[in-house]
Amino acid sequence: MLLSQLYHTFCVHDLKGATIGSGVLFTIHFVNSLDLFITSWQQYLRHSFNLSKNTVNSYTSDLKLLIFFLEGYKEEKCDINELKNLGRLDVRAWFLSRKNAGERAKTISRGLSAVKSFIKFLIKEKQIENSAVLSIKPPKVEKTLPRPLNISQINDIMTSVSSIKQTGWIIKRDKALLTLIYSVGLRVSEALGVDRDEFLTSSESVFILGKGGKMRVVPIVETVKSVVLDYLDTCPFADATALFVNNRGERLTASSVQKLVKKSRKLLGLSDKVTPHALRHSCATHLMENTGDLRGIQELLGHSSISSTQIYADVAKKYIAEIYDKCHPLAGNFIVQGGGKA
Repeated sequence: MLLSQLYHTFCVHDLKGATIGSGVLFTIHFVNSLDLFITSWQQYLRHSFNLSKNTVNSYTSDLKLLIFFLEGYKEEKCDINELKNLGRLDVRAWFLSRKNAGERAKTISRGLSAVKSFIKFLIKEKQIENSAVLSIKPPKVEKTLPRPLNISQINDIMTSVSSIKQTGWIIKRDKALLTLIYSVGLRVSEALGVDRDEFLTSSESVFILGKGGKMRVVPIVETVKSVVLDYLDTCPFADATALFVNNRGERLTASSVQKLVKKSRKLLGLSDKVTPHALRHSCATHLMENTGDLRGIQELLGHSSISSTQIYADVAKKYIAEIYDKCHPLAGNFIVQGGGKA
């Protein structure tokens, strides 16, 4: 076995050399190789599957939660051999502990995906031949429809930015960012990933780097462009790479956007479910209500599967039904002239 291959299997803790004649005698002390395997797996996910940094971090967190659970469950230190011999009962016990902790089925399901990914990596590296863990089915995820904001609520959020104490150019930045997200249904990470030069050199569209490193083009209408340009005219960091920057000229972070929307919803008395991502849901729902173009909305949002977009058709139907029940004269308890209910 080559030293490079050996290094992939073991983590060198200490390396001492003693010269004997013309050669060097090395004494190698090996330690737990689990961390090294996890690092190699992370690199494999990034390079082979082109997964985003956020996705890789989420997968890593899930795997480490399993390791932490196993150490308490089996009352011993978890090493790579423990994961190589991972059984169905171990994983199901982990499921149960997370469920009892109040975690949603969707979160638990993602954890299983992370563990399966690591097991497949071990198989690829010829560390194991197979694993019963790969046959475990994820917990059933209850289908929930996203709750879109109405136009009035979106306008209120845009307006409320001015009421949050901050400097003038930052107010314009926040309005521009939220407007861009809602206008074409961007994920927060996608909007924050846009570069200043890319936006300025584009006339009616801009390239967006989405999940899995997939590129797509989204339209930028004149009203949206004017709001963004108004922000750029006042931004003191004209040489910045990123389109949206913080008060140090660095690329704005997702946590900053989440804090902004949290302040806005508290100011307006809106539900805790009003998040930056709700703007994306609202964009998709409003487009579905007005166009019904499922395929076009799929391309706009960057969904790889039409089934992901179909949920907005269901939301639109539910929303229209609610409006009908409230507003149509033949709905509910409306009494038809001459007698009975409609």
